Amino acid sequence: MNRREFLQATAFSLVACQGMGGNEQSMVLAKATEGIEKHRKGEAVLKFKLPNGLPAVGVHVRAIQKSHDFLFGCPLRPRHYNDPRHLKPFRELFNFVALLEFNWGQYEPDEGKPLLEERRRFIFDWCIPNGIRRFYGHMLVWTRQYGEYPKTALPLWLFRYDRKTQYELLKKRIQREVKDYQDVDIIWDVVNEPIHCRAWGDWEKPNRFDEPLDKVFAYVADALQWAHEANPKARLLVNEYDLFVSKSSRERFLRLLEMLLEKDIPIHAVGIQAHDLQATYYPAPEEVWEACEIFGTNLGLDVYFTELCYFSDPKQKISGTYKSGFWSPERQAEAVEEFYRVAFGHPKVAGIIYFGLVGSEIWQPTTGLLDEDFRPKPAWERLRKLIKREWWTEVTGKTAGDGTFKFRGFFGEYQVEATHQGQTYAFNINLRKAQPNLWEFTLTGSPVKQR
Repeated sequence: MNRREFLQATAFSLVACQGMGGNEQSMVLAKATEGIEKHRKGEAVLKFKLPNGLPAVGVHVRAIQKSHDFLFGCPLRPRHYNDPRHLKPFRELFNFVALLEFNWGQYEPDEGKPLLEERRRFIFDWCIPNGIRRFYGHMLVWTRQYGEYPKTALPLWLFRYDRKTQYELLKKRIQREVKDYQDVDIIWDVVNEPIHCRAWGDWEKPNRFDEPLDKVFAYVADALQWAHEANPKARLLVNEYDLFVSKSSRERFLRLLEMLLEKDIPIHAVGIQAHDLQATYYPAPEEVWEACEIFGTNLGLDVYFTELCYFSDPKQKISGTYKSGFWSPERQAEAVEEFYRVAFGHPKVAGIIYFGLVGSEIWQPTTGLLDEDFRPKPAWERLRKLIKREWWTEVTGKTAGDGTFKFRGFFGEYQVEATHQGQTYAFNINLRKAQPNLWEFTLTGSPVKQR
């Protein structure tokens, strides 16, 4: 069976999953638990020597995780850059910034004056000094239009030009942004919601329009090529929503991705927004896992869940067949924990972005992890328990007769403290997937502290 036949055979089983019972979902959760242990953790071997070259035997060692390699993200907008109400909780939990308002209309509301300086200042003056070094650029191309600045996807001045010139300006815009941030570890949402929006230049059509895929492919492929030309090292994705709920959306988006891969268009990942249009749908664990298989494993692409959000409003009814009832804060917490467990357990998932600390900061109220007074909801507490406790490594022990200390931990950055003869020495390591993860240290130099 070739790849195309395999995709056809497996791609649309999500619909069949929506009525599955508890046993099937328990099996998925068990598979995810196994996947977390297998794919998110690795073995570290640390070897300590004394200044004379002999093994440092019986040395007390403590390894403390400082960050995850896996990307746990949340959006920050320019108006948050100096707001401790957003920055403090973000730093407490997340390591991946979704840089919103990169859409052209908000990023360059006045022609020739992109908001480059404030964005780079935030990245280099706050994010990186606080250990946050990875970013999601949302987004370079979005053909939807819905109002005046600041709520605009496309700059109003663009429409002073004819369509040929507009397309030339789009190329310049994409390549300018990708070059301007080539020193930043950023994955770009190059085209947002291509199967739900009109094709580029068809401005007389409605904002949401099912265009023929060949027309969609043309501008999406160009945008990806232009971004790649600007920085061949840049990681690029295409982002879409409604993939759990709508068979038509799944089929069209899958086919678009296949077309891009068949033509060797540079694309490195797929963005799944993880919500329907109203954000009321509760996907079953099997649906989440199957989406990872369809768009990740089968296509050979990394998966980023770019816009996960659930209501916490007891008056808001749950849609779908997996769960019934209403979106209470407790149900939101349950859904958040379940989604993260499944997604973190799948090997093709590279990151999860919860779409909004506070619901009013996105398009649906009450979907935030914090309430409007920035107080943690049960969902925040559940997520903090997962990321900073259950999926967090801190180990202690003593070196063996050959001076080695071994541990198994989650991939990420660690501080290692080795205490010998009343002096403690500190070292930094990054436990990485598919790396040797073997380090040698000599207990010499100035200790970080003395007993």
